[in-house]
Amino acid sequence: MVTADEWKRLRSNGGLMDFTRCVKLKLSGPDALRYLNGQVSNDVRRLQPGASMPACICTHKGKLEALVQISRDETEAFYITADEALRDFLPLRLEKYLIADDAMLEDVTDQYSLVHAFGEQPAPGEAAMVFSANRMGAPGTDFWLNAATTENLEFSSPEGLEALRIDRGLPSWETELSAGILPPEARLDESAIDYHKGCYTGQEVVSRLRSVGQVNKRLERLIARDGIIEAGWQIVTKGADGTLTPAGNVTSAARHPESGAGIALGFVKRSAVDTELFVRAPDSDAVTAIEIRKTLDDQGP
Repeated sequence: MVTADEWKRLRSNGGLMDFTRCVKLKLSGPDALRYLNGQVSNDVRRLQPGASMPACICTHKGKLEALVQISRDETEAFYITADEALRDFLPLRLEKYLIADDAMLEDVTDQYSLVHAFGEQPAPGEAAMVFSANRMGAPGTDFWLNAATTENLEFSSPEGLEALRIDRGLPSWETELSAGILPPEARLDESAIDYHKGCYTGQEVVSRLRSVGQVNKRLERLIARDGIIEAGWQIVTKGADGTLTPAGNVTSAARHPESGAGIALGFVKRSAVDTELFVRAPDSDAVTAIEIRKTLDDQGP
């Protein structure tokens, strides 16, 4: 249970997050920039040393394979991180087309701990590398530490961080994000796609989606002001005769630590976005009214 005091501290002072278990790769060599830019959806050429950017790795059909965070150091090497569930997949995917390029991909997952600080948080200790990064919808810093240096750090609670992630509308791997979805469905076009860069795997399909101007479903921030929401619940609309029609699904949910209202993330069909929405538990006809929270400034009751 996230207390109101903890919530206020997270919102005002930020927190400390442990990303040590995520997959960590290093790409270096004369062709590293050219090769990486041809594999990901963001324009790595714009990335300055000491900074980071999110990017999608897609199939030729524009379907998501991975969401990565890319950092660039002063030696022009790139450090690529992703959810720990991609530990086996990501190195193989990035090596797949690395044939005649003068670049080397190394798995450095076990060589470093990775701590992310956002808000007014001090450095967690002496770091081997430091990169600016936005992982929680706010400016922050990634600290790459020697592997055994996180034992005495006080990390923010997983429950508090999860509530904050949902409140800020940030998709997470294996909840909102999975292999096979279209990146714009999860709003990754707002942060992880550069539509003006050159060709990359899946670029033609992703650009066509923008030209068409729509996807069939879209990730939304949801709130049940007078009830709760649970992950896995169905989003429905209600006809004049009371008939319930499926309109989406809830992917992540929590209770707002101050108001107690249910807050959630979920995919909503485009045709239902401007209609009255409800959620219901599996195998239940009882429904709870929900609303789409349009902006990040709408923090609910």
